[in-house]
Amino acid sequence: MPRRACADEFNAIDKPSVIELNHSLISSTTSHSVRAPEIEVPSMTFVVTEACIKCKLTDCVEVCPVDCFHEGPNFLVIDPDECIDCTLCEPECPVEAIYSEDELPAGQEQYLQLNEDLSRDWPVITEMKDPPDDADEWREVKDKLQYLER
Repeated sequence: MPRRACADEFNAIDKPSVIELNHSLISSTTSHSVRAPEIEVPSMTFVVTEACIKCKLTDCVEVCPVDCFHEGPNFLVIDPDECIDCTLCEPECPVEAIYSEDELPAGQEQYLQLNEDLSRDWPVITEMKDPPDDADEWREVKDKLQYLER
């Protein structure tokens, strides 16, 4: 008998009004009011390292889609706030001075902070320029931080 009572109650419900109520609730919940929580993805940057000092070859700036390179007297840096991690610059560097921040070679970690600091003061560079006259003489030299001109 309890089954019959449930069936009678179910049949007694005004189904069209329940359907309209549900439709109204669903319609008022749009894609604008229901959003997945935004997850902040940590950004990564590329870093110009010691090999660029006194070489300052500018092949990399030509391919940068966001103009994140800044030029100093004898070195280039990447603004970490502008870099979009596109990877275009890395293979363009003839002296292999550009690395992603999570792949910096041992001993080059300080260049992450150096790029950030110097990019605040130096102007943006967007076009390739002729290298310094003595750039080839500096390609294989190690420990060049002492020659960095600010």
